[in-house]
Amino acid sequence: MALVYRDSFEQLQAEVGRMFEAAFGSPTGWTGAVYPPVDVFDAGDAFVLKAEVPGVEPEKLDVSVEAETVTLRGERAFADPSEGAAFHRRERDQGQFRRVVRLPALVASDEARAEYKNGVLTVRIPKAKEAQPRRLTVQAG
Repeated sequence: MALVYRDSFEQLQAEVGRMFEAAFGSPTGWTGAVYPPVDVFDAGDAFVLKAEVPGVEPEKLDVSVEAETVTLRGERAFADPSEGAAFHRRERDQGQFRRVVRLPALVASDEARAEYKNGVLTVRIPKAKEAQPRRLTVQAG
């Protein structure tokens, strides 16, 4: 059974985003869903973040790791159809995005690595030495 980590800061961020969109509209045409969708899991010695960013060129992605947070920034753009074309349906969002994800422990940000493959960004962030579990030897007294 997998444990699901609910980040109250992330939930607040999503709610504030929905309120701003309801009040002012979405300047980039985004639907209000938290984008990009991410999974974060504990891989023992590291945290792994996987983000779905199809259609985003790797050079348009910016990933930064600081303290206990990972910030993803990027931009997705599509070529406009030929002039005079009329959309019958437009569901693919485009524009800039920014996503901040808080991790449950301190990390070694200088050792973090990011890889992009088939529209999925994978960021592996090793835990800080003080955040990793340590096994102690019990000595008889």
